[in-house]
Amino acid sequence: MSQRVRRVQRRSEWSLLWLSLGVIIASILLSPSAEAVSLFGVEVPPLCVFTNLFGLDCFGCGLTRSFTYMGHGDIEGALDLHMLGPFLYVFVAAQVPLRVWRVWNTREDVQAPLR
Repeated sequence: MSQRVRRVQRRSEWSLLWLSLGVIIASILLSPSAEAVSLFGVEVPPLCVFTNLFGLDCFGCGLTRSFTYMGHGDIEGALDLHMLGPFLYVFVAAQVPLRVWRVWNTREDVQAPLR
């Protein structure tokens, strides 16, 4: 594998690691409720463009609140808001150790195996 490909791969692994960590940390910092989420008592406005434009729920509505319930350890509350929420949360959380492992294995000083 060329050094350039390795650098691009490493950069993308770092990006996915930070994104996953950001989602997990945000789910812990945000306070959940059935209607909205808040950050330190300030309600966060809904970010769904589809809902804001048409006033209808999209297939992803409830995922943010479901993730915040998962971040606080309430699996039942998360399932009530979105059936896929807990599964997607576990998938995102599993990215953290995976991406750490992949970043570690794409270090510049790691030599490619001889063929």
